Amino acid sequence: MTSEAATIVNHHCTRIDRIPSAWIDLAKSQLHVVYQHTSHGSQLISGMNALARFPEFGELYDWDDDGQRVSALDLDDEGIPEVRDLSEGDEIDQYGVTPWVTATRNLLDNPVNHHVNVVMWSWCSIDGHDIDRYLENMEILIEEYGEGGTSARAAEHPVQFVFMTGHAEGQGEGGFIHSANEQIRNHCRENDRILYDFADIESYDPDGNYYYDQPMWENLDYGDGSRNWARDWLGANAGLELEKLTTGNDVDGYAGCGECAHSDIPAAANLNCVIKGQAAWWLMAQLAGWDPPDDINDNDPPNGSSSSDGSSGCFIETIMAHPPGIK
Repeated sequence: MTSEAATIVNHHCTRIDRIPSAWIDLAKSQLHVVYQHTSHGSQLISGMNALARFPEFGELYDWDDDGQRVSALDLDDEGIPEVRDLSEGDEIDQYGVTPWVTATRNLLDNPVNHHVNVVMWSWCSIDGHDIDRYLENMEILIEEYGEGGTSARAAEHPVQFVFMTGHAEGQGEGGFIHSANEQIRNHCRENDRILYDFADIESYDPDGNYYYDQPMWENLDYGDGSRNWARDWLGANAGLELEKLTTGNDVDGYAGCGECAHSDIPAAANLNCVIKGQAAWWLMAQLAGWDPPDDINDNDPPNGSSSSDGSSGCFIETIMAHPPGIK
């Protein structure tokens, strides 16, 4: 697929009820995703698992690690195990690229994987890593395997590559991590790339209140560490769908989001995984070609309650240009 502008999936892109189910179905039928991560990156998967299990959603958000169920999204979880995640990839290997580029090439060049059309890599800790090298090596993969790429497989089986920011570690806006994430965001905006903004998604509660500058930690503690925005928000919003998705309260046959790596103390911080799972499905719909309408923000708070920052719904910085037409 060719994009005319960047796709930025951030904290505004969690209202999955705004996505027409037809686009969810199209994503499930057309996308074949490989996602490589360690524990922090597993937060997306835990959130997607919660959505898949939630009784009120039926099978709408079903996904399949093995790609055997045609009614589910084909998502190969930890599908490039040669390298654990991006945090192991600053060095240059014998092929002149980072090890995760070589591992991705090995996967994509194998004819049995020619169905793969989306590749995602996540960070463990982004702190101290060579961001220029990360961006340069992502561009190498796009040049080779993206739409019109130099690889032989790109002509019939182009791949969409998803950039990702790194999680909070209590540094606040003055630290390396924030600067690194801003560099990634700017690169994606300026070069019309696809970004799952992991850090931005966890930096705002569902009402749009911002916490990264206080500072904030990976489990959503903030300030002096005595407050946790997920615990505060869930306590104030009992009975909303998002609260039930997280806790399982008053939902027969559903125990809530039972795991969220690095965000399960307090248990309320499992909300971190739920909203990242919601944003993951927003990403999938856009990768399948969904163009969110311009008025999707109008009178539509992020998760059904008031927004303190004056925004609502998904902030569409830019959108994908066309349905993918991928095979």
